[in-house]
Amino acid sequence: IRLAQEQGPNVCVVEEIPGTKHRIWTECKYWNSREVCSSKPIIRYECCEGFQRMPGTRGCTGVKPLVNVLETARSLGAGIFVKYLEKSGLAQELMADGPFTLFVPSDEVFKDLPREQRSRLDSGNADLLKPILKYHIADGRFTSSQFRADLLVPTQYSGRNLRINKYSSRIETVNCVLLHRKDQEANNGVVHVIGGVLDPSFAVQRDLAELLVQDGRFQQLSQAMNKEGFMAKLRAADEPFTVLAPSDDAFTNIRPSRLSRILNDKQALKELLENHILPHVMCIPAIIGEHKVRSYGTNRVTFDCDRKSIKIENNRINADFTMGSNGVIYLINDVLVPNRAKSLIQLLEEEKLSSFLQLVQYAGLEDAFENFGDYTVFVPSEAAMFSLPAEVLKSLRTSRDMARKFVLFHATQGRLKTDKMNNNQVIMSLNEENPLRIQLYRTGVITNVGPRIMAAVEGASLRKVDLEGINGVIHIINKALFPVNTTAGELLQLNGTYKIFLRAMEKVTSENPQLIDFTRPKTFFIPTDEAFKNIGETQRQRLLADPTYMAKTVRNHICESMMITESIQPELQYEIPSLLNSLTVLREDENLKVNGATSVENDILTSNGIIHIINKVYVIVRK
Repeated sequence: IRLAQEQGPNVCVVEEIPGTKHRIWTECKYWNSREVCSSKPIIRYECCEGFQRMPGTRGCTGVKPLVNVLETARSLGAGIFVKYLEKSGLAQELMADGPFTLFVPSDEVFKDLPREQRSRLDSGNADLLKPILKYHIADGRFTSSQFRADLLVPTQYSGRNLRINKYSSRIETVNCVLLHRKDQEANNGVVHVIGGVLDPSFAVQRDLAELLVQDGRFQQLSQAMNKEGFMAKLRAADEPFTVLAPSDDAFTNIRPSRLSRILNDKQALKELLENHILPHVMCIPAIIGEHKVRSYGTNRVTFDCDRKSIKIENNRINADFTMGSNGVIYLINDVLVPNRAKSLIQLLEEEKLSSFLQLVQYAGLEDAFENFGDYTVFVPSEAAMFSLPAEVLKSLRTSRDMARKFVLFHATQGRLKTDKMNNNQVIMSLNEENPLRIQLYRTGVITNVGPRIMAAVEGASLRKVDLEGINGVIHIINKALFPVNTTAGELLQLNGTYKIFLRAMEKVTSENPQLIDFTRPKTFFIPTDEAFKNIGETQRQRLLADPTYMAKTVRNHICESMMITESIQPELQYEIPSLLNSLTVLREDENLKVNGATSVENDILTSNGIIHIINKVYVIVRK
């Protein structure tokens, strides 16, 4: 702000991109610094519209006199275009009362003009010259305050329209040509300086569907769109579109078997086609940084740029475009394949889940995950894979049998997305021996549709969900999964530090087998023997001698369902029903606080639930 103030009055910012001819006249004095195509612009200052510098004064204190649109255009560096107007005989008309709106290409534009356009302009043939020039002229005064998305402005050329668009980046375009300087006032109209020649032959009076069919380079795309009913949409005159059109050559880059599967999968084909249609006009010059644009479906397409090119989904986009009556078509050299049209193998590659993918390949399951399905795969993240003990990882990478069992235990038949998951849901893994157990938790995170639910499988939380491909679904999890065939009781027997609770639980269940249903998953808060010693000899003996008191104590340490540590969010308090009462559970760092007890070991998975070892007994107050 201080730098802008030092420039004096009526001074506006111009952004210059180093190493390019790209300049943006902001018509603003105060301008927030930003990156343009990954480059930091050089900021310089020029007089704002209508002002000029005066000797001996700071800033731009001189007021320019209003002149006609031709003189205004000439003073803005569009002298070549003015000469063409004079040569054609149109200049005399533009010196009349008006008002007129001129979109004038700067002199810079004519240095790189295509040969075909230049030959028409220099032909001396009024029939060739006038249509181009009149296409730059509109009757009336159109200033940027009137501009909006997809504004159609009639020109003097047979009522043909110019398509003006305005973007959140503060970039404005006319027929997808960059508008450099806007609202340059004249006594008989207004002048806008643009970055290209507006050629009516590039803006044909045909809809996008007709253009795609007649072009000849888009037969594969046209046939697919016609098959799925998209051509009817692209004929609609009242809706503007952008079609990112892969050429027939682009489709040959897809393996024939993959392409055939996409073309024969109705949902995959639909989403692929939607990925190439934007429900508005997107002009390439408006891209000055990463920009995510909603496609005709639910996906978003990412545009980006550097000094040399514009990219879409990291692929360079061809500047070749055609303006139709209801939008614009861009030729692209790569098919934009959405997740729904990718195989599980492709999704693993795209998500950079290389450790799991290597095991899939080593186990001989690549063909299954590429060409068959449907499967749901719970894939450990790279961090989860590398957190495995070195000897386990080595065994998986050197034993095909272990690798195969590992991969198959992480997958199940069918598509199981999170919207179809239930708490305590049990599904059989592909190894056909060991089930997978699903858990759902309330996270405490509020979204616009209410509290968000977190899902877990076998105690591993789902970190990235519902990556749906053509032959299944991937969920990325934070832990690797291994089958567990040991019950909580059997696990406690293997360790001599939980004898008291184990003895109590065995006694209670032997006297009343129906008291605790071990066929459903449970959470066990197991006090150590040391914790029982801390309640005192008298209390301990009373507990072990009184069957009713013992049963209540045991049941108060067991909860329905499997509760993993990660399901308890820091700084929140949870009331978790036990089989007897309700437990107050909090989380401090990686430890749980349960009715005043602290967990000393968490998330021990068993075949009938999950164990947390605690340092205190929840003593029941006897009544």
